[in-house]
Amino acid sequence: MSEDGTARLEDVVQSFADYYETRIAKGLPAEKNPCIFTKGGYTDKDVERLILSMPFKRFEDMHCVRHSKEIGVIQLDKSILKRLTESDRTTIISDCHRALNKYFGENN
Repeated sequence: MSEDGTARLEDVVQSFADYYETRIAKGLPAEKNPCIFTKGGYTDKDVERLILSMPFKRFEDMHCVRHSKEIGVIQLDKSILKRLTESDRTTIISDCHRALNKYFGENN
């Protein structure tokens, strides 16, 4: 995400796919349930659809983020961005890693 709270969707798609591919390369399950990453043979468009339908839709419904199809970016709501401190960002990232570890039952 840039300083103005935007991220190119194609970068998010690549990062999302890289996360799951790294898990697979380490011999870890890609996901608890069958998904495009456990099946393989997915395209960037498949990953984009997954992102926009699953995690993104929930945050969009809460008015935290927006998706601009015309310019291919997702953006954190400016009112939220204004209030985030560097400490908040660090805490959010740490909490996300902890939640992922808990989700997958991992302690590292």
